[in-house]
Amino acid sequence: MEGLYSFKVLVILVGQWVLRKIIDVGEEEMRNTPVYKWYLLGSWALLIPILILVWTMDRSRPYPIWPFLLSVIFCFRGYMEWKYIRESRRHQVSFLLAAASLTFTGLMIFILLFRY
Repeated sequence: MEGLYSFKVLVILVGQWVLRKIIDVGEEEMRNTPVYKWYLLGSWALLIPILILVWTMDRSRPYPIWPFLLSVIFCFRGYMEWKYIRESRRHQVSFLLAAASLTFTGLMIFILLFRY
């Protein structure tokens, strides 16, 4: 099961890099907006439970909650980018990564249903 977790992290990291190369995301960034402080606060508030889960969970079993929480983070990020820097098209990358995380959530639920 650890291989699935590693594969998910690899897909997210490589996917983010590849999608930014494929989709011309432009130069504008969130730090140039007046809501950047709230963007960071929201991102950290959503990331802290995932970090706690990663260090406390048993990696030999599938836990669909952490890929689901990752998809929530990517949806939040995508929404903020769509709302405040829409012309940069960074939101498309975030929403595609959220879809990938939801796919892994479904895969882990499928494994849980048929494995145990």
